[in-house]
Amino acid sequence: MFNTASKNFCNRLQIKLPIIQAPMAGHLISPTFIREVAKAGGLGSLPLGYLSIPQAQTMIQKTAAETDSPFAVNVFAPSHHSEGPLKPMTKILAQVNLFRSQIGLTPLSSIPNWTEPHIEELIDMILQMRVPILSVTFGILSANSMHRLQKQNVFVMGTATTTEEGRALEASGCHAIIAQGYEAGGHRGGGFLASHPGGFIGTLALVPQMVDAVSIPVIAAGGIMDGRGIAATLALGASAVQMGTAFLTCTESTASPMHQQMILDSPAERTCITSVFTGKPVRSFVNEFVTTTEQLLSAEDLLPYPVQHHLTQELRSAANQLSQPNCAGLWSGQGTGLSRSLSVEALMAQLEQETLDTLAAF
Repeated sequence: MFNTASKNFCNRLQIKLPIIQAPMAGHLISPTFIREVAKAGGLGSLPLGYLSIPQAQTMIQKTAAETDSPFAVNVFAPSHHSEGPLKPMTKILAQVNLFRSQIGLTPLSSIPNWTEPHIEELIDMILQMRVPILSVTFGILSANSMHRLQKQNVFVMGTATTTEEGRALEASGCHAIIAQGYEAGGHRGGGFLASHPGGFIGTLALVPQMVDAVSIPVIAAGGIMDGRGIAATLALGASAVQMGTAFLTCTESTASPMHQQMILDSPAERTCITSVFTGKPVRSFVNEFVTTTEQLLSAEDLLPYPVQHHLTQELRSAANQLSQPNCAGLWSGQGTGLSRSLSVEALMAQLEQETLDTLAAF
């Protein structure tokens, strides 16, 4: 049987299993996928990162039309960057253009224009859509945003990579902490406190310390791929798990065939933490763009997030579509050797049975 903490968590969110499908921005998760997770008893998560407010609203509407079950939406805490380049960009622009030319893209002379939705306007829309569960990445929402969310009884989950971040999120009013270990694929969801910006702590070490540090539920994330990982983190005191890479190879996944095959075929050592794609630390597969950029450029040559993200976005997207792994940004956690190609329904059923079998063995 699952522990009391996980049962209480599931009851609070009206789900059967303490399994959350991670929000993975970049067209990796569809409303249909979230529906299948919900049907199987888990909590699906809809990523709103990089979407305009009208696009985000449409995605929420489509997801709500697919399922009557609760689902979460994910937002990025506001990023802080100066208008215009903060430093000379000659080196990084030349590097990006070198790889753009290799796949037939025209060179860039400057950073593409982009707009970010104002977080308060995004919260307005989320409240209007009556979203019941919100997860937050990259920081802490303002006191005003948290007050408005609490007033409408929205369950808020913050992402932390250190106990200091976890305590700060709890103090801000979050109802649960996603404790993201170093093994996790994609962006580091924390790192927003300057005192420990590079605290790369593994899931096994982070989860019990987070459980001791806060008085709200802790959700374990990072490298969890099967029921053994779920059982282990529940034994450490977690109330639930959040899994991303495990879902990317499901038959309903909208990740590209190249991306899925690399996860299925690659050992854990094929991934690395790098900032060359977006300006923030992200775990992705190692490729030529990563290795040459890190060899030729220093950290000071990279642009801050999200400027670097927008500089490389078209390159990464086109490379993915053209099945050019040498410059595609293919996010993945370290648990690739445990990946499997199954339907969401079959994966969730196996995760449940594996967890119960592992817990029963003790």
